[in-house]
Amino acid sequence: MPDIHALPEPAAGGDAAATRVIRSKVSPPPLPSTAIRRPRVESLLARLIEQHRVLCVYASAGAGKTTAILQAASLLDRPLAWLSIDATDAATGRLLVYLETALATEVPGVTGVAAAALGAKLAHPEVAGLLAEAVGDTPVLLVLDDVERLAQEPDALAVVDSFARYLPGSARLVVTSRSELPLSMGRATALPWAGAIGEEDLAFTVGEATDALKSAGRPDIDPVEAIVETGGWVTGVLFEAWRSAEHVIGMGGEADPLHGYLALQILGQLEAQEREFLITTAVLPEVTASTAAALGVQEAGARLHTLHTMRLPVSWDRNGSAMRCHPRFREYLLQLLARRGQQAARDVHRAYARLLADQHHDEEAVDEFLTAGCPQEALSVIHPALERVIERTDFNLAERWLAQLAPVRAEAGLGLVAAELMLALAAEDYGRGVAVADELQSTGRRDELAATSSLAASLMAWCYLHVARVEDIRQLLATAEDSDELDAVRYAMRVTNDAVADEFPGKGTLTGGPLDALVLRADYDLGRLASLMTIPASPWAVRAAEPWRIGALLATGHIEQAYELFQGVDLAHQPGVWLAAVLGPKLMSELGEPEAAWRLLHEGRTRIAASGSQLFALASLLQEAELELTLNGDTAAARRVLTQARDRSAEYSYACIVEPTSMLWGLTLLLDGEGETARDALETAVVGMRSGDRQLLLPAAAAYLAEAEWRVRNEDAADAAANLALEAAERQGSNHILLDALARFPAVLSRRLDMERSSDSPWHDLGRALMIRGVQLADVVAASVHVVEFGRQAILVNGAEVQPRLSKSYELLAFLANRATHEASRAELLRALFDGRTDEAAASYLRQAVLRLRKSLPDSIETETPAGRVRLGGRMRVTSESERLVGLLGQAASLRGAERLRALLAALEIADRGPYLSGIRSAWVEERGQHLGRLIQDARYEAAEIAFAGHHLRQAARLVADVLRGDPFRESAWRLEMRIAHALGDQDRVLAVYRECEQSLKELGAEPTRTTTQLLHDLRR
Repeated sequence: MPDIHALPEPAAGGDAAATRVIRSKVSPPPLPSTAIRRPRVESLLARLIEQHRVLCVYASAGAGKTTAILQAASLLDRPLAWLSIDATDAATGRLLVYLETALATEVPGVTGVAAAALGAKLAHPEVAGLLAEAVGDTPVLLVLDDVERLAQEPDALAVVDSFARYLPGSARLVVTSRSELPLSMGRATALPWAGAIGEEDLAFTVGEATDALKSAGRPDIDPVEAIVETGGWVTGVLFEAWRSAEHVIGMGGEADPLHGYLALQILGQLEAQEREFLITTAVLPEVTASTAAALGVQEAGARLHTLHTMRLPVSWDRNGSAMRCHPRFREYLLQLLARRGQQAARDVHRAYARLLADQHHDEEAVDEFLTAGCPQEALSVIHPALERVIERTDFNLAERWLAQLAPVRAEAGLGLVAAELMLALAAEDYGRGVAVADELQSTGRRDELAATSSLAASLMAWCYLHVARVEDIRQLLATAEDSDELDAVRYAMRVTNDAVADEFPGKGTLTGGPLDALVLRADYDLGRLASLMTIPASPWAVRAAEPWRIGALLATGHIEQAYELFQGVDLAHQPGVWLAAVLGPKLMSELGEPEAAWRLLHEGRTRIAASGSQLFALASLLQEAELELTLNGDTAAARRVLTQARDRSAEYSYACIVEPTSMLWGLTLLLDGEGETARDALETAVVGMRSGDRQLLLPAAAAYLAEAEWRVRNEDAADAAANLALEAAERQGSNHILLDALARFPAVLSRRLDMERSSDSPWHDLGRALMIRGVQLADVVAASVHVVEFGRQAILVNGAEVQPRLSKSYELLAFLANRATHEASRAELLRALFDGRTDEAAASYLRQAVLRLRKSLPDSIETETPAGRVRLGGRMRVTSESERLVGLLGQAASLRGAERLRALLAALEIADRGPYLSGIRSAWVEERGQHLGRLIQDARYEAAEIAFAGHHLRQAARLVADVLRGDPFRESAWRLEMRIAHALGDQDRVLAVYRECEQSLKELGAEPTRTTTQLLHDLRR
């Protein structure tokens, strides 16, 4: 157990005793000198602590919870950390700071974890989880005492809950409370690693009461009577509170029996000076001579010395110089302090607040000054405290402080404006920020603030950005002094207004400050996606980058990763208007979840309205138009939405809105066959994007423009636009947006491919990528000739089937098509196609096959080749189904998750058409068929595993069943089928699958491995 006197010393000039006012929260209280040992309770608690990662101790005040836990802890070989909860800890950021401080007394490695995570603006339950994980392998025992003070604070309880859930198995957590808490781990049966005990477990037995009363010098009290009257309540037995119950109203005037007892039997036995000392110092969590003197108490040392000799419900440190009142006793004393009268109570709270301020505990001092009704004095210490509270996202506390300071805000001058602006931006309430800035402007003080605080100027400009108040932004940028924050605003103007961006250029460097979010947003709209894929060094920048990283992942085609990151954002407890209302619908659309996309779009409109952001409102309209086109194919509906966006864009001239609006408008015209007007709209979009170097949507806009230019017969302009689209995609470092556009208009790619002499050009890479998506480009990318090999034999020339009449001609073309060089010697052909026969009949048949192939497919076989060699014609591009299947499997190997599954399923779709070259009997066909069969089986099994991991259980079941039909000896597939059956809730099927596995392996003289047997055991537990 750490010694409270061994904790870090205060800053120079401080008072160590006053520092303990705060430090005592994170120190285990000393055992009372009169505490008796209760082996039954100690061993019970010690055993339960070792058995359960989390133990909740629910019992009334005075039930001996704290003493019992301290005694049980002494039996365990675990370092003990402690945190006493106060009502002020309902501010979850403060709670996390104290939680880290408490843990750091025994686990130094946690130092800074909460601070960094809070600085990164992570949700507070998530911060608690990170803090818990940071405990690592340390077998620390952490006690959270008096958690009932948070019973009506769901956010604070969520922090405790998350901390408990993520606490490593090596550590232990004990939570004490007077009442049962609504925690998921707070019920004994909720989780296997959580336990709970209650009042009956801590109550005195007759034997324990006998020993306790004897130790307290009261052997005259009948222990049986005491137990009967109190139910074994520890404090009731020791202090005879049960005797006073029938006399409360008449004698003590207290409604609470315990309070009646405290009034008569405890305070009533003291001298007036001792009583007043206890009441006055009740504001102090721990009372020492120096802290009492700071409250104005005379002869504080003598008073403490006297009280130390008395039998009171208090505990003392080992030197008898520091006193802590029992929580129920202290509560009663605070009630008595309040009864002194409003002014007297305020004087004590103000003195305590000044003590806290002197010791640089400014946050606690603000609370006490406000409790004392001294807002003017709170102003003197609030600035660093308010900034710290906002930084750790205790926004409710900051708002409460500002509301309580409203009567004296005029005295604060401009000092609190930056904090209010930060609160507005933290909550994404841009309308509020604009209102604050406009109020300053109406009194002629906005420029004054901007000139003295670059941060405030930047925050006001950020808010004006959301309502397109360009002239106001220009004025602020011209007034404020250069700073990192101002540079971020200047950089962000590149997204919205070229004139201001040219007038006030910004570099857009990440600094770790809150306006990094503006830099990252600008990077996204400018298409600088690579910078967003790198995780910033600053914790705040990490948090600020999250929405834009998700956007960048989506824009580069990493849909699964974007979804994983999106799922990790707690939109219910933290701001995220753009993420939830604009990006969320787009992500769901990409995932093929139309209902979710529309739901997020409509729910997001409520968030947008609350934010007051016109920028977000317009972006939502653009997203709605995209959904109408992508999900519904409804160009008329898309135009209606875009008309709204165009009308409002005239008022709010955002370049990042105007250009995408023109692009989408041109796309609808293009889809409706209106080439000329489409070209004009798309050219406007492309010119604007290039002028402002806004690259995000330029690949798509340029590709659409290429199609429009072709339709109006501007072939050179079409080629130039296609080249621009490819160049923009290369600058982004991703082809995803370009591929989406080409999938709509594949003729753009086809025409461009006709100009390429090499089959290894970037355009051919795009063609192959579109093939994976299922876009048909057979006449261009898949070559002029395509060999159908699965299920039937066929040769397709530009999509039309030709029949060379000889089956050997099919086989010859398939053999050459699947060789890397597309050629072979006649000897190789005879070995492959005729099982090595070299007689004249075989040679003649080969010549006939070549001639038939040349006749049905002119230029298919080269005529001028070295003697004895056969080669496919160079002017003809040939592909085969098996080549595409192998290519898809190769593509799948470089993908992950859902994208990998799609590629595997595309390959399996080819294989499922039927056997490879069915009906052809030759050695190479058999050998290649076996090779492909192994690849297909592996791909099918892998697809089943990915489908299972993605909770697509029915699909996984179908796939694994196909695997086992082809290879009943694949034990890993049997195990997967067992896991699928378990996930579907079919326990009988789990056993049946195991039996089938057992029977199949028996044919090989084998039996299921230990891994399979253990899996059966685990799944049926």
